[in-house]
Formats: sequence, structure tokens, C-alpha cells
Amino acid sequence: MQYTPEENAARREALYNFLLQRGDKWTSMEQTTDSISLYPAYFKSTYHNSGARRLLTSDIEVINMQEKYEKIIVSGSKGIKLANENDFDHFIRAEFKEIFKKLKRARKILHKGSLNQQTDIEGKIREAFLGEDHG
Repeated sequence: MQYTPEENAARREALYNFLLQRGDKWTSMEQTTDSISLYPAYFKSTYHNSGARRLLTSDIEVINMQEKYEKIIVSGSKGIKLANENDFDHFIRAEFKEIFKKLKRARKILHKGSLNQQTDIEGKIREAFLGEDHG
């Protein structure tokens, strides 16, 4: 579903205000989208794959990127909340850990791809990619 910029802004404002009211309490994503009527209802068996959850995640990213919103929303296994200093420290360390793990995997894949058509010590030509004849 497509939302207008005004609808997106209103929903994000409602989310931010909801979390301000919750204070230092963790709230599940499911409870958050159930509590804010601007999020779509979900009827799937798993909340994780729902449009409401994806929209909430997107809204959190936008709020965290915009200077208009002073506070930072953190998320984790306990749910979401506005960060205190300890929450922020834990959250940002986890984000960097995830980023560096992904960077390490990407570098290994890049190295593997860069070996394409190179000859190894035994004279065998390395083929990193599927050829036309495997189609």
C-alpha cells in the first residue's frame, strides 16, 4: 500500500509520541502497531512478516535519521523504546558488530569472485561463475 507524505509524517509523529509516553519501557513491535491506529492491521500468522512490522521498521529508520526527532529509537529482543545512554551504547555496539560481520562476508565473496579465470598452483583454471552452458 502506498502512503502519502502527509500520512507517513502523521504515522511517524504518532509513533514518536507513543514512545515518549511509554518513557523508559520496552514495548513489543506488535503492541506498538496495535496501539497506533495509523498502522495497518495484520492478519497473518506471523507478525514478523507483516506489512505493519515492515512499515514500523521503516518508520524507526526514518525517525532515527531525521534531526527533527531528538530522541533515538532502539530495538532489540525486548521490543522498541526511546534510548537512554546505556541502551544507546548497547544498540550501537550491536549495529557495528553486525556491519563488520557483513563487511567480512562481502570481502570474502569479493575475493572469491576476483579469482575467476585465474590459474591455481596445479594449473587448474578457477571458475567462480556459472557459465553459459549451465543455463
